[in-house]
Amino acid sequence: MIHALGAKIKTFVLRKRVRYLTRREWDKWHRDVFALRPEYAKPCPKSSEKEHLRLWRPLRPDVSLDTLRICYNISGVADPHMIPEEIWQSELESVLNRYDFCNFLANKSFSNRWFPGGLFPQVFLHNIDGTFYTGDYEPVDGAEVDALLRGMDYPVVFKPSMGSGGRGVCFPDSPEALRERMAAQRNFVVQRKIRQHPFFSRFNSHGLNTLRVCLYRSVVDNQVHFLNAALRMGVGGSLDNLTQGGIVRYVHEDGRLNHYAVDTHGLRFDRHPDSGLDFSVREVVPRFEELRQIARRAADCVYLTRVVSFDFCLDEAGQWRAIEVNLKNQTIQFPQYAGHPFFGRFTHEVVEYCREHPRWTVTFPP
Repeated sequence: MIHALGAKIKTFVLRKRVRYLTRREWDKWHRDVFALRPEYAKPCPKSSEKEHLRLWRPLRPDVSLDTLRICYNISGVADPHMIPEEIWQSELESVLNRYDFCNFLANKSFSNRWFPGGLFPQVFLHNIDGTFYTGDYEPVDGAEVDALLRGMDYPVVFKPSMGSGGRGVCFPDSPEALRERMAAQRNFVVQRKIRQHPFFSRFNSHGLNTLRVCLYRSVVDNQVHFLNAALRMGVGGSLDNLTQGGIVRYVHEDGRLNHYAVDTHGLRFDRHPDSGLDFSVREVVPRFEELRQIARRAADCVYLTRVVSFDFCLDEAGQWRAIEVNLKNQTIQFPQYAGHPFFGRFTHEVVEYCREHPRWTVTFPP
């Protein structure tokens, strides 16, 4: 009995701590958004806010209306199914993707070994925990590494193997420049640089413009379902990551691009800041249905994890290529800032499942 009581107290304390930390983090974020865009604090219609609270309070009682109001004032859509950011972090993602050991699949050194069909970029060189390997995972050192560096097709892509969010990614144009980057880091990959399709290079030619594609393995039928997609674009020479200054444009189910883009704080853009490309011209993403099918097949290779997102690009030959896999700290803003709840028609089954299977742990972005 004493042991059971101790377990209950421990669970209670852990629950309070997780909820406190996530609420503190997102309250600060939303204050920053409101400081930049005071109009985003405007309340939604009362009926929408009431229904929003009714839907999400079974997961945690201190539901904030900030996320709903921001999404509403950006998109004009007050859908109660919009997921509050703090609830996504503390109550949903940690339950749906509960097994931390699965995150090895997001390690870029293992992508070509785990996912079939040459979907990911060709790797010239791996550094795995300080040891060098060829693209075929043969260990190399010393003169062999030097020979590999001399034989690469420059410029190449140098990137950390795990969780970079665009940080640390660069494009060395010579063996000397690459060797300098390698000397300061371990756990990285050196990849062949992909040349993107002309459709996407119009937005930003500095780096790849990628499509973030989110998928969900249903807790009801265990099948992988396409959730949403968004085009990420670089600005001012940045990579396409929002944390690095990029902007994002939602892709509708028929492949049409949304009529505006947003940055990380929800500022709307009607044109691309660099190219001046008019977002009111709602182009259709080439080969979008093919992308949906490829993404489903790739997500079907991921087990013990129910939400997975891939970053895809279309190369100059018109082939879809995956750049990375995301299993932790996934963003829900891309569809929601465009007026589309992240889980869409699956929202209620996710709420019910996570209410019945709580897990009181959470990972915070670095």
